[in-house]
Amino acid sequence: MALRQITASLLVALRTGFKTDFQRGIDKVEPTYLRFSTKVNSTTKIETYGWLGDFPRFRKWVGAKVIKRMKEKAYRLINDDYEVTRGIKKRDIEDDNLGLWGPQIEGWGEEAQALPDRLAYDALANGHQAECYDGQNFFDDEHPMAGATASNISAAGGSQPWYLLVTGKSLKPILIQEREKPHFHMVTSMEDSRVFETGEYLAGGEARYGAGYTYWQLAYRSTQTLNAENYEAAVAAIMAYTDDEGEPLELRPDLLVVGRSNRVAAKRLFDAQLVDAGESNIYYKDVEYLVSQRLP
Repeated sequence: MALRQITASLLVALRTGFKTDFQRGIDKVEPTYLRFSTKVNSTTKIETYGWLGDFPRFRKWVGAKVIKRMKEKAYRLINDDYEVTRGIKKRDIEDDNLGLWGPQIEGWGEEAQALPDRLAYDALANGHQAECYDGQNFFDDEHPMAGATASNISAAGGSQPWYLLVTGKSLKPILIQEREKPHFHMVTSMEDSRVFETGEYLAGGEARYGAGYTYWQLAYRSTQTLNAENYEAAVAAIMAYTDDEGEPLELRPDLLVVGRSNRVAAKRLFDAQLVDAGESNIYYKDVEYLVSQRLP
């Protein structure tokens, strides 16, 4: 079989086909991070957010207005670069030996679409050791609240962590910052120096994202056994949060996020209509739950 001649038009056609494969992979994946994350479009390498010390709430207007200003301590979130790069051998193009490249690049698209999911679930997993806007770790037992401190973490017990979240507000607990959507690129210049040196045309995908946190009051982390008693304790903690003036925030948790080890416990707690000796399960469908394989 004669060698296929590499031309500029052939390389452009390959790039177009591979880009279609990449997009096909993106279209196959349905990420879940938006269920508990707020996505913002970023316009610079580092975004700086000013946060109020508490949720914005109306108060009775008596006398002069009380003007609340942003906290001096700002929350900064950096966008990180992500990439996948491979070299396509010049000889494989000449020999028309590209059969597996289409499916492989489609897989890159799947990974690209799943990237924000990874970042959001990793942010949850690392929230007990990563700062949020008030200078404390996102999951911490010393958050300033109404002149005292409050906790959104239960570190007792030896179970794998589970997370109870409030997602019905305009802001959700996890912040995903998108600077550059995932996109595919392939070198198509036959004069590229790397092609001359290595005999490879580079192809790959790039993206830029940052992941962080909004209000700590919207999330609770526990390593207690996932059962009715400990779930109720987490609900009670969230419902007890107040603003800086001591007014209840009236938060209602509506989503539980668990990993592999707590999947069965979540199903037992929220999917079973009957418990024990046939009694009604008062927690049946009390909240939705998500199972992430990125969490233990």
